Amino acid sequence: MPRPQVGPAPAATLDKGEAVLATWRQLIDDGSMQSGEPYMAATARPAVIRLSAANATDLGIADGEPVTISTQSGALTLPALVTDMPSGIVWAPANSGVNLLAELGVTAGDTVRVSVGRAS
Repeated sequence: MPRPQVGPAPAATLDKGEAVLATWRQLIDDGSMQSGEPYMAATARPAVIRLSAANATDLGIADGEPVTISTQSGALTLPALVTDMPSGIVWAPANSGVNLLAELGVTAGDTVRVSVGRAS
């Protein structure tokens, strides 16, 4: 049987204020295994939104300032962490503070809006 011939999906076309979402679950996050266990849950990494220096400059923000990613379904606001990563990509934890798939309807590779400050 011949192997299927499938090419890569085309690269996302981003408008100003948009980025491609990178995400994964942190080892310790809002998962149910920490329910009722405040000591282990307290060891979780702080939730942040990571973005490149170029994206941070475009938005006019610095480390620690609030940045929001949003979709038609909802928004997540966390402190910014400028990280050595490609422009046009934003990273957020999949289940720390907000479950991105359940509440924003997005997962890795989807396009999100990025803005400074809290969602209105």
